[in-house]
Amino acid sequence: MRLLSFVTVFLFSFSLAATGFAKENGTSVSKERLTPEELNYLVNEVGNTQEEAEDLPVEVSRRLIEEEAKVIDSGLEFMFIYDPEVTKPGQISTFASIAATTLKMGGTVYKVKSDRSKEDKFYIYGNFQWLKTPSYTLIDKMTIGFPSGSGIYLPTSGGKVKQHQHRYSQDQQGNGRWIDYAIKYSPSNWEPSAGVAGSYDIRASTSKTKHKGYIGQYVYIPTSKNGKINIKITYGHRRIAGTPSVSVYPAGLSITPTTATDTRSYALTLSY
Repeated sequence: MRLLSFVTVFLFSFSLAATGFAKENGTSVSKERLTPEELNYLVNEVGNTQEEAEDLPVEVSRRLIEEEAKVIDSGLEFMFIYDPEVTKPGQISTFASIAATTLKMGGTVYKVKSDRSKEDKFYIYGNFQWLKTPSYTLIDKMTIGFPSGSGIYLPTSGGKVKQHQHRYSQDQQGNGRWIDYAIKYSPSNWEPSAGVAGSYDIRASTSKTKHKGYIGQYVYIPTSKNGKINIKITYGHRRIAGTPSVSVYPAGLSITPTTATDTRSYALTLSY
């Protein structure tokens, strides 16, 4: 009986310590799930595929439902991310040495109910998921870029870009129990009328661990304007110390390619 009491106290103390660790490190376990009715609405009314609807974070899904969102363009694709071969000391491998793992990446553009007079509002969403454990657990980045001449602009307030969110999550045992880390409400980089970026501190893991994340940004454009543009969503994976840098190109904000940064992009079309 005394041993049982000791074990009970130990387990209770461990549970409290684990909870404290999660709070201290800003983590939370994803427990909420969409109802069948909400999933049905996302597919039949918003225009998502079943896979897109199931992959969306719950709070994003419910906000899109509330905003009467409609899909403008969307899709998923599988892309190879390359890791370097074994090299001699001091030698840097070149891009695309060997295919070591794959990354699933997708994006969606939604038109939503606008909260500003004479302006249309859109929500641009990009997501990624490592299908195998990445060999390098450094800081990766993801960007949303669009041409500056399109007339699209970012909402700001108090000197900061608003209506933004990016998140990194990890399924440590590969059993569907996702833990959210580093939910951020400001972009890591941004450029006026060109796009935003999010940073993802990829945590150490085992071969069972899964990694995913997303970036989402609301944008506005005057209702008087009309046209069609491409939006470029890019993921950058770092292979040596440091973090991917971003630059502004004619097509908008994007990852700067280097010999130590692997990049892949996904294209969307926005009609307004």
